[in-house]
Amino acid sequence: MKIFILTALLFNIVFAMDVQDMMDRDVKIKQNKKIVCLGPGALRLAAYLNLQDRLVGIEKLELKYDLRSPYRAVLDKETIRSLRVVGQGGAGRMPNLETLAEVNPDIIFTSFLSNEQVSLIQDKTKIPVVALSYGSTYGGSKNESKLDAVKRSLKLMGKITSKEKRADELVKFMQVQQKTLASLKPPLKKVYIGGIGYKGAQGITSTESGYPPFKLLNLKNGVLENTKGHFFINKEALLSYNPQVIFLDRLGKKIVQEQIKRNKRIYDNIEAFKKSRVYWLYAYNFYNTNIENVFINSWMIASYAGLEIDIKQKQKQIYKIFLGEKGLQTLQKLKPHKI
Repeated sequence: MKIFILTALLFNIVFAMDVQDMMDRDVKIKQNKKIVCLGPGALRLAAYLNLQDRLVGIEKLELKYDLRSPYRAVLDKETIRSLRVVGQGGAGRMPNLETLAEVNPDIIFTSFLSNEQVSLIQDKTKIPVVALSYGSTYGGSKNESKLDAVKRSLKLMGKITSKEKRADELVKFMQVQQKTLASLKPPLKKVYIGGIGYKGAQGITSTESGYPPFKLLNLKNGVLENTKGHFFINKEALLSYNPQVIFLDRLGKKIVQEQIKRNKRIYDNIEAFKKSRVYWLYAYNFYNTNIENVFINSWMIASYAGLEIDIKQKQKQIYKIFLGEKGLQTLQKLKPHKI
């Protein structure tokens, strides 16, 4: 018994680490075997790192299986349904602190919660809380792009959970993708992205400055100048911009189609509609950003621009890297659409 206790104490001493999270908070970690993920996007990054087996609690929103959140394809339905629900979930929504304390994770990972909320959770539960980030306009505290923030979050999470090798694999893959996509230079001008999900499905005037697939391909969403993040523009702004090519997010498909049908005379005056250059892309946001779909959408955009790209092969490669073989097989039904 003495040997067992001594071994356990030595393990804790060896493992214990001090880290600085994505909000620059100093956090002391003692163990890393049991985790809870709170807020939009936290569980996604855990799934990328194959940490789903360490979950001891889950948000209610995460129990709904949905292909618009590809990472949920790797979550075993029976396993996650057996977990204690620690809160409803959602941007800025606090969990049930009493339930959190009862499931007693070693670490709580959060996303899209404020510094004050993160500190309150840690103070009340006495459990280390590590804030992650999807960039300055998606819950981050620094002027940092989405992909840079996600890479740093993955490396931080990997370090804490002893998944450094897996984190490095993902980060290196993302870096190679970024470099390759930047070299493509698709011949596109005056592009627009609409239907971007933001706290739910949205219509055609829901757009984003610095949309990552555009940035990866050195394209600009020209309807937005000198702005950052998500915006709802008006129809007049879209008509005035008159994009040559429009990309639409599938998350808002039903809403977008109803808007187009209802305002057909208006949208028929836009060049992209006149020349049938309006294309559907995979869901960009669904409980924060689907990072795998950022890269798949980039390749789809390049393909729609006329570059010879095997989209099915790219899709398989990207889903397999982020979600493994199981996730890939579950998501085979996803197909691009064109209006």
